[in-house]
Formats: sequence, C-alpha cells, structure tokens
Amino acid sequence: MESPVDGFATSDVPGERVIDKPELPPGGLSTDAEVYTEVVMGTGQLKRGTVDGFEVFCDESPRIGGEGKHPTPMTYMAMGTGF
Repeated sequence: MESPVDGFATSDVPGERVIDKPELPPGGLSTDAEVYTEVVMGTGQLKRGTVDGFEVFCDESPRIGGEGKHPTPMTYMAMGTGF
C-alpha cells in the first residue's frame, strides 16, 4: 500500500485540490495537528484549548459547577460534526 499524502502539503488552488479530484490518493491523506488543552485554575469548569494561534474556551453549566459563559465540550463536538 502506498504511503498517505501529507494533507498540509497539497495544493490549495481550485481544480488542483484533493477535494476537487474524483478519488482520494491511493494511500489516503494524513494530517497532524498539535492541540493543547488546559483547565483554567480557579474558574470552576473553564477550559482553554489552543491550536495554530487560535484559542477557544469551553465551560459547563452552573448545574455542574461551571459558569455557562462558553459552549460546552459537547457543543464543540456537535459543531465539529456539522463542519
């Protein structure tokens, strides 16, 4: 079996992109991302995630110890599925 193609090293020109082709490369695509997550100390259930210069926060409802100021982790999961 062929090795996967590095998904970050592919063209971003319309018509040349992997998603514009009728089939994926025989070995598939491979992409890696380092995501860092941490609990923000002293804030109940607040968590921070960072990746490639982006920062997101998640929280839980007051019912389970959060402040409800940010989406819950499951909300992010649902949004990721929709995207």
